[in-house]
Amino acid sequence: MDFEKFKKEKVFQRGRGGSDPQHLEDERLFHALLEHHDEIERSTKKIEGGIESVTRVVSRDTELVKILQEHAVGMKKRFDGGRAIRSWDPLFTQLFDERDQIKMRWEMLEDGIKVTLRGEDTKIQELIDLHDETLHAFIDYGFRAAKEESPYRP
Repeated sequence: MDFEKFKKEKVFQRGRGGSDPQHLEDERLFHALLEHHDEIERSTKKIEGGIESVTRVVSRDTELVKILQEHAVGMKKRFDGGRAIRSWDPLFTQLFDERDQIKMRWEMLEDGIKVTLRGEDTKIQELIDLHDETLHAFIDYGFRAAKEESPYRP
């Protein structure tokens, strides 16, 4: 069966991409992580109201650790500033629409980053869980997952 005929056209809900220096830098970092996804591992623990995740660079590549940490900080800045990413992906559009209800904290680790995401509403907690599932897919499948809507399930 030809599944290509079922593929949805990407519809950008919050503008398409960007060419400003910060957007290009964020994209460069994200692409580097996707390219080296096999050197990264992520674990998630459910906590009250959300999740605690630890993402580590198992290859111990210090440059990749720096990229991972810069990416997380950059995404938090985008999130806080309402500068949407993946605006063709309904999950990310919803996350940005609900961003005021999501609390994020991070702690830099020698080989990665620990991030806590929480929300008080069960709908927000479900979004957090789907986002977490999507990040796991990015790490498991790299660019293959990044080309698809979230959550990606091969």
